[in-house]
Amino acid sequence: MIIIGTIIGSGFATGKEVAVYFSRFGAVSYFLIAITGALFFAIIYFFLSRGSHAFEKVSSSKFFLALCVIISLIFTSSMFAGTINILPQNIYLKIAFGVGLCLSCLVIAKRGMKSLALANNFLVPALIICMFVVLSKIISPPTLKICSQNAFLGLFFAILYCLLNFSTSGIVFAKLGDNMTKKQKVWASLISSLTLFAFLMLTNNALLSHSSSISQEMPLVFLSSGACSYFIKFVVFSGCVTTLFSLVVATSLSLEKLNFPKFWCGFIAVVLPSLTSIFGFGRIVSFLYPLASVVGIFVFVGLVFSAQKSG
Repeated sequence: MIIIGTIIGSGFATGKEVAVYFSRFGAVSYFLIAITGALFFAIIYFFLSRGSHAFEKVSSSKFFLALCVIISLIFTSSMFAGTINILPQNIYLKIAFGVGLCLSCLVIAKRGMKSLALANNFLVPALIICMFVVLSKIISPPTLKICSQNAFLGLFFAILYCLLNFSTSGIVFAKLGDNMTKKQKVWASLISSLTLFAFLMLTNNALLSHSSSISQEMPLVFLSSGACSYFIKFVVFSGCVTTLFSLVVATSLSLEKLNFPKFWCGFIAVVLPSLTSIFGFGRIVSFLYPLASVVGIFVFVGLVFSAQKSG
């Protein structure tokens, strides 16, 4: 549940990530998602199996940890922006909700993995059910009005998408793998990757069926109406909160290794991204996510080399 809850954040739940990294490439996006599903399995299994030792090896590098923190803060900012964005246009409600969300994140950051697991076990099953309901309502045969783009560029973006999701959350998965058997790691990797693959395929199909939605700030919210709109708002909220909690824990762990005091770890991991979220959800996902993906290349490559040396 933690793995799925970490990946399905605001960008995923709203369809914006799928639009930026896949749907804009047209029909070839289905092939790209198939490759992404296979990469998901391999990367999740890598982090569960060898991630913890790899993180220990590279944790002495302040440069590496600083990169992890930068990427995490970008993602955390988008989670705050996505959550606030779906609320009614009432400034007092947004402020009150934002303060409450920050306090919840500070509690999660202080209590760590046990609190994170509890939150995900409650929210993720409801998130999965609601997302399937939403996608089943808006999905239809794709019109494919978007011409297929350069497949090699699309493949590059598919790889970036994987790095986007695992460069920071990997530390959470690594901690999770410490208490799992090899069989459990295989099954966790398989179930998580298949679930995420199914969501990517269904979301991509929905966006290609309604190509005008791809340019929207929150494509799936744009496509939803009636009772369906309440379901998608719950999906976005749950996706934001589950990923937000995971990111806060990951950022706090990285800051602790940089010798920041416990108080400042929580403050930087929560308050700073909540302030930068004023740039807006759409801008953060469209412009900062690709940047974070590129930075994530260095993080992931460093982890892989560290794991090989230790192996």
